[in-house]
Amino acid sequence: MSHFTKLDRCNIIDAEAFVAACQELGFLAIRQNVEIRDYYGQTMQVDIAINCGRYDIALKKNAAGTYDLVADWWGVMGSGNKLPEKLRAACRSEAELQNMLLKYTTKHTIISRYKRQGFRAIVKEDAEQNLHVELVRGY
Repeated sequence: MSHFTKLDRCNIIDAEAFVAACQELGFLAIRQNVEIRDYYGQTMQVDIAINCGRYDIALKKNAAGTYDLVADWWGVMGSGNKLPEKLRAACRSEAELQNMLLKYTTKHTIISRYKRQGFRAIVKEDAEQNLHVELVRGY
């Protein structure tokens, strides 16, 4: 079954961090204020869309002022998808892709927030793809 699904467990507060995360993961086609489409032809107006071939992953601002992560996840993971190489190797399911997007968005949110407070971040990724962010005062 294919349709738009909102990821309930995410709380994205920084759209710029999401865009930076997507760029780091290798997405090239990032658009703002566009309409996306699901398998059935339903459309949705979104704030940011990441092109994955026939389907997009998107951020849509909600009433609370944060962003919902929405997509036709079945379509994104289905045939004809255009996930970047880093994600094709690491993500074999919708949940793995969602986790990767949220993990890198969180990383960029932390770096951005603490950089404004005078910290610099040292980021390392281990063999299990866990991110370790060390914040150091000063530049």
